[in-house]
Amino acid sequence: MRNGRLLHHAKRLLPPGTRRHRIARKLYNKLRHRTISPASDVITYAAWVKNCEPKVWVPAGRKYKRRPLISVVVPTYNTPEKYLLPLIESVREQLYDRWQLCIADGSTDAARAAAIKAACAADDRIVYHAVGKNLGIVGNTNEALQLAKGDFVGFLDHDDTLSPHALLEVVDALNKQPQTDIFYSDEDKISDDGRVRSLPFFKPGWSPQLLEGVNYMTHFFVIRRSVIEAIGPLTAGYDGSQDFEFILRATDHTQAIVHIPKILYHWRLAEGSTSGPITNKNYANDAGLKALRDHIRRQGIKATVLEREDLPTNYHVRYDVPKDAKASIIIPFKDKADLLKACVGSILAKTTYKQYEIILVSNNSTEQATHDYLATLKHNKKITIVYHDQPFNYSQVNNVGRRHATGDYLVLLNNDTEVITGEWLGELLGVAAQPWAGAVGPLLFYPTNKIQHAGVVLGMMSMAGHVFRMLPEDAITPYGRPRWPRNCLAVTGACLAVKASKYDEVGGLDEQFVVAGQDVAFNISLYEKGYRNVYWPFAKLYHYESVSVGSYSKAPVGDYNHSLDYYRPYLNGRDPYFNPNLALDNEQIALRSSYE
Repeated sequence: MRNGRLLHHAKRLLPPGTRRHRIARKLYNKLRHRTISPASDVITYAAWVKNCEPKVWVPAGRKYKRRPLISVVVPTYNTPEKYLLPLIESVREQLYDRWQLCIADGSTDAARAAAIKAACAADDRIVYHAVGKNLGIVGNTNEALQLAKGDFVGFLDHDDTLSPHALLEVVDALNKQPQTDIFYSDEDKISDDGRVRSLPFFKPGWSPQLLEGVNYMTHFFVIRRSVIEAIGPLTAGYDGSQDFEFILRATDHTQAIVHIPKILYHWRLAEGSTSGPITNKNYANDAGLKALRDHIRRQGIKATVLEREDLPTNYHVRYDVPKDAKASIIIPFKDKADLLKACVGSILAKTTYKQYEIILVSNNSTEQATHDYLATLKHNKKITIVYHDQPFNYSQVNNVGRRHATGDYLVLLNNDTEVITGEWLGELLGVAAQPWAGAVGPLLFYPTNKIQHAGVVLGMMSMAGHVFRMLPEDAITPYGRPRWPRNCLAVTGACLAVKASKYDEVGGLDEQFVVAGQDVAFNISLYEKGYRNVYWPFAKLYHYESVSVGSYSKAPVGDYNHSLDYYRPYLNGRDPYFNPNLALDNEQIALRSSYE
């Protein structure tokens, strides 16, 4: 259910003059026009860099107990001075002084090799090694790795640069979380001449399902050297996606991974670079596909890895559904026979996974059209009709449906939805079947084909918002694409799949909620049990968004209070899967304009 409506009821029902009333009124006024922000209200990245980005995130003079040597490895090959010199200077200008720059040079041009060697003489912390021949990016990088003496190793391409505070941020994060094995940061692009920064990528916290869809970690990537010793260096045969293959192996070995939500790396838009159009290196797509299949095999996961032809180097892991697994699709409703008929009809007509039952839970339906439609379904062996003629409580109605369900998996589904992709159920069940999975939600569209749901962010729009809402499916934002799978704190209860035993483990939907907020609370309960909730864009449905519920005027104020009880630890920028550099008052993704 949409959480913004909680604020309306809180504003209306809480006693005037109380603190909670004032808070609710403020939030309601902020939320009541939830539309795309005008362009004039959205800060540009250039303006953000100039006016908002802190010049130094961590005080350089801060004392640290742990001050490791960090080796930065760079493979070079006939690198022009216009790229090499800025790279070297970006390392020499680091605010943290305990670094080593390891350059393995495979240049075949003698003049370029001599120039690179001469440039490396500028600082005794730079170690230069002439490979003697070009071994390719994998071979040259591995040569550089052999020079590394640091406890941690960072990777830098020969035409890119680091922010001055990059290594200091790693050290700061390490001192806060000393068991960390892997750090990765946000990044942006710089123009070929190095003058213009653009296209920032503000990443989420560690998201395994996002990594299986795209190599989102990329730069700046820093790893404990002992992990490299355990898993081995870069692997030949993955050119173009050698970093993806290495990162996947590293994450197979350790989950001690920390995201540093700051721009620490500038990826140059050089001619022929994969920082530009990925079609510059089509072989990278095939190498990434191979790397991901290897990862799935190592994990012992039963799944098929598919390429996305319209999105090179983006992938689709289609998890197998356990043999004979049965899904119970629970659909609460009150009248609105036309909506119910469209919803049920789309399931019966389009769903390719056939091991399912539909539990229709009627809550105080009175209209003859409803009874007439239900009469047509009574002989369908896939459909069970349950009558729950009690005062409306959305949580309770779903819990009643669960008690009548016989499936291994539950799908909570609003009656104002319609199936788009026939594979929707199999896709959701495949993910829900994984031992680590909590709730799994699909990509939902308004009838206009704009996004209604692509995951929920806590604290967005003050309580909980639908990230990417009202954007087209192919949108590209500073937070990435809605077409990427990703972990999130919550998915909407309008369509949610979960293993039945896990639903029972957290006690189902909390019946203290009557109208709204219970779905997010349910997701939080799963997350706090150690499960990962997932937004899964490979399942698609339309959602008319609560038209079947009718007026919310009878929603009790308790829904708002209970929401705060569950949501509070994740509000005010504390959702681990969102990025603190992005605005929480814009579901369409905008840069944060203030850090006060």
